[in-house]
Amino acid sequence: MRFTPSIFGKLLEPIKRRQFERLVARHAGDAYVKSFPSWNYLLALVYAQFSSAISLRGLEAGWNANSQHHYHLGSAPLVRSTLCDANKRRPVALFRALIVRVRRRDGRCLLNLAPALLIDLELLPEIDLLVADEREAATL
Repeated sequence: MRFTPSIFGKLLEPIKRRQFERLVARHAGDAYVKSFPSWNYLLALVYAQFSSAISLRGLEAGWNANSQHHYHLGSAPLVRSTLCDANKRRPVALFRALIVRVRRRDGRCLLNLAPALLIDLELLPEIDLLVADEREAATL
């Protein structure tokens, strides 16, 4: 049977997995991580944005209900406690670099990844760097 990507998989096509893995290595995104790599975290955050999940429990239930798509996305089922730990420990710089790279490469914002990837931007002191990077990308 011929493989047909899911709509969610098609939405993620602008994010090249190899480039993302290089960003992870550069920013040490998977340092001290045993079972929940940055790619799975990215998928969970983007899914949370598109599904309008308002809690970790809702995100976990929605993601795990569609387990038939995990294999082709290169992911696995979510566990609420692991996702909570990832929210505390993942470097924001990794996802900021991803947003800038996707916008630079395509010249337009195919996905508004900022709300999905950088939750509580107002609370982060790095917001000025993100705005400066976006302005720089817009002038290129």
